[in-house]
Amino acid sequence: MKWLLIIVFLVLLAVSAGFRKLAGALVLLCVIGGLLIWQYQVYEENYSKKNILPSELTFEDLSLESSNESYRLTGRIINNSDKYDVRGVQLKITISDCKINANNNCIIITEANEYIYADIPSKQARDFRKNLFLYSDIVIKGKLDWDYSVKYVESK
Repeated sequence: MKWLLIIVFLVLLAVSAGFRKLAGALVLLCVIGGLLIWQYQVYEENYSKKNILPSELTFEDLSLESSNESYRLTGRIINNSDKYDVRGVQLKITISDCKINANNNCIIITEANEYIYADIPSKQARDFRKNLFLYSDIVIKGKLDWDYSVKYVESK
């Protein structure tokens, strides 16, 4: 039955100029509709990342501890926004190996982008715990030093 419909469709495309115009218009309409839907989704995604600035979050008691074959990041996130709830936070975590006797003699051994899922209403705080599975075998020869930066905050 499907083959019959495909054959009829192809014959109509070959024979009927009106059908070709109708089919072309429908294809063009579907392409334009798809592009509009895609652009709206991109707009919504970017809009949710611009409502809360990283400076509106406060991080407390952050710690990075080694556990078996992974690292555990724990702490508290405080949402200081007056209007928006936090859905999640994208962090860039940098881990360095520092020589024990030198102050600024550190070398970055890994960087990771980690998303922390957190439902934090406006003017509230939530504790979190995130296991980090880093992509390389980390051997610390000196002292472990780490830092983080907030790439974006996703809001509701």
